[in-house]
This record gives sequence, structure tokens and C-alpha cells, in this order.
Amino acid sequence: MTQMLTDNVADRNAAITNALNELKRKDYKLMFRREATCLYCHELDDWIMPENFTVDDSYYFVEIENPDADRVLYAISLSQDVKGFLIDTCNVYMDNISHEMMEILKWNEMIVEE
Repeated sequence: MTQMLTDNVADRNAAITNALNELKRKDYKLMFRREATCLYCHELDDWIMPENFTVDDSYYFVEIENPDADRVLYAISLSQDVKGFLIDTCNVYMDNISHEMMEILKWNEMIVEE
């Protein structure tokens, strides 16, 4: 996991945009939404279970002024070379995520690093 410190929301958003643009150049183009037990992809109109995707890379954006605003950008691969991304909040709604999702998104590592 790559960690990037930012001073404020504008810096964090610029850093996320830069990382996202780099991922898109590497064909990570689909956008995913995290649900309690899986990911959802609007473009595919599909629910993707944890056993059907892998996290290739992740970027942890720490906002110094407001730790509650931290974000993680995930580079995600599905079968058949389908790639996308997920931008997620950090440690928000922890009670609304399955153990399998916590494991694959490596939330336990984020909690330890903080």
C-alpha cells in the first residue's frame, strides 16, 4: 500500500486524481462501489463477490487536517483482464462490511498502520 500525506482536501483530491489518471492509463477504467459483502459495477450491472476480484495495488491518502477524510484508491482486477478502481473511505462504516471484504481490501493493515 502506498501512503500519501496531504495537507487539505484540495491536495488530497489532486493526489487522488493524479493516481486515478495513472491507473486509467493502465486500463483500470471501470468504477466499483463497495457494498457490505461485495463490489458493485454499474457499467457491468454486476455484483462482484470477494473471491472474484483481486486488489492489484492500493493508495492510502492521509489528510493531516482531517483524518476522517482519509481515502483509499484500489486498483482491482476481475477475470478476463477486466480492470477497474474503487475509491473508498477509510475505517468508515466498519460495522457494515463482511470479514471477507475486510480481508481482500486489507482493512486490518490500514488499522494497524494508522
